[in-house]
Amino acid sequence: MKKEHLNFVLDILRNQPWLGEKTEELKHILYSECPCDASRNLVSELVNRFLYISREKNYELLTSLAQEIVSEYSTREKTTLIAALGVSSGVDSSQYVAYSLKPLLAQKKFRDHILINDSSAAYRKGKATGHNQIVLVDEFVGSGQTVISQVKSIRAQFKGNSESDHTISVKVLVSTEAGIKNVVDAGIPITAQKIIKKGIDDYYPSKDATNLKDLMRTIEGNLSKDYNGRAMPSLGYNEAQATYYRQDGNTPNSVFPIFWWAFDKNGLDRSVLIIRAMGDA
Repeated sequence: MKKEHLNFVLDILRNQPWLGEKTEELKHILYSECPCDASRNLVSELVNRFLYISREKNYELLTSLAQEIVSEYSTREKTTLIAALGVSSGVDSSQYVAYSLKPLLAQKKFRDHILINDSSAAYRKGKATGHNQIVLVDEFVGSGQTVISQVKSIRAQFKGNSESDHTISVKVLVSTEAGIKNVVDAGIPITAQKIIKKGIDDYYPSKDATNLKDLMRTIEGNLSKDYNGRAMPSLGYNEAQATYYRQDGNTPNSVFPIFWWAFDKNGLDRSVLIIRAMGDA
């Protein structure tokens, strides 16, 4: 490896030491998939913007979220229902967050709430038990569209059954700034323990950002266009441009796919920096 290439990689590792075991994968993206210095510089800048959440930091965020719920709902605990935002029978990170909150809330003597693992059951469970203060929890919000869609669905259930005495709020560990704005603009209360910016749009003037997004799409030309009928989410799902990774976590599809999409344009396995289960692609 050329000395200048090695120094380039070492500079990234100094800023993001969690990539120390991914040196070969990083070199592959930079020098096998990036066609020019401009593209390498872009990838390097994006990597350096990553919010990396270690196991220890994740526990801190979960503890902070639990405290926020207790503080906000302490006088309404007997009517509070906490639900994982996920809506399917498949496992997802919102269920992980909901499960992780169980002992943390118990430690804080917050015991009279209900906690469920599927937000589509929030109305039915709440109506049956009188728990109508609904808190939806998740790990990460990218564009915010999933949140907006699910809250709209739950509100429609209440409205369709002439139930007016309820509240719905959303609390997540990490969100993009744009995702928070989209959810708030839709009239939905939401908080996040950490907020990140879009990796390109929020760091460059508009014209430069447009050119850099085109450059990223050129790099993405090395990736397969789809997987099992699911399109490769260029610039991240709904162009969220997220730069986020949790240790041991399943990378959100809002993250730039160049870092996690598992197959190249020939359908062969790629060397990736971070992991996302492709069944969730």
